[in-house]
Amino acid sequence: MSEIITVSQNLPANIQELARFVLVGREKLVSVRAEIRAINKLNIAEEVRTQKKEEAMMLSEALLDAEVRIGELTRALPKLSGARTDIKPRPTTEERLSEKPKLQVIKNLGFNRQQVERFETLANNKDIVEQVKAEARENDDLPTRSRVLQLVKEKNQQPKQPDTATLRKSVIEIHDAITKASTVQTDTDKLSIWLETLSEEELNFNLLMLDDAIGNLRAIKAYITNPKNRR
Repeated sequence: MSEIITVSQNLPANIQELARFVLVGREKLVSVRAEIRAINKLNIAEEVRTQKKEEAMMLSEALLDAEVRIGELTRALPKLSGARTDIKPRPTTEERLSEKPKLQVIKNLGFNRQQVERFETLANNKDIVEQVKAEARENDDLPTRSRVLQLVKEKNQQPKQPDTATLRKSVIEIHDAITKASTVQTDTDKLSIWLETLSEEELNFNLLMLDDAIGNLRAIKAYITNPKNRR
């Protein structure tokens, strides 16, 4: 366990070593959690339980950090292989990997497509990963990948709030539509002059526009007169 904790403080940059750490670490975490359950059942000294719980906490956090890093590295890999003309005489591991299709790299690392998609989701939501780690510490629990993915899903399901510029534009557009419709002169003399200037095609087009305008104004009125929409 001490070896894993040491690695967790300084995770390897090499994707292959990261993958190995995650695969071995996940198995180790299952074992540590089983030990904690056994300690709880046997009523062993609280000091022993606390020590094991801290080991599990450190390992859980390290695994999340490692999976974030794997996600950062795999999302940069090309999905299809391509010819390279700038290969050094002795390319690094990352350079050799970048020559291979992404799915092949994933398979060689010991993961499947779904697992790597989850790692990349973690990498794209580092703030939520840190939130889950802090939440677990506060609740004396272990941070989990499933908890991060759950919060990401909830975040993505929330309707996005429009920015200030978009809100202002919408307010102006609706206000102008109501104001212009209410102030336009509709006496018969003006309507007669206007109608005489229209061709048959222009008249039909204006009738369609009028239907749309009336429909929009009715929709605005129906919305603002509905008590459910008022704060």
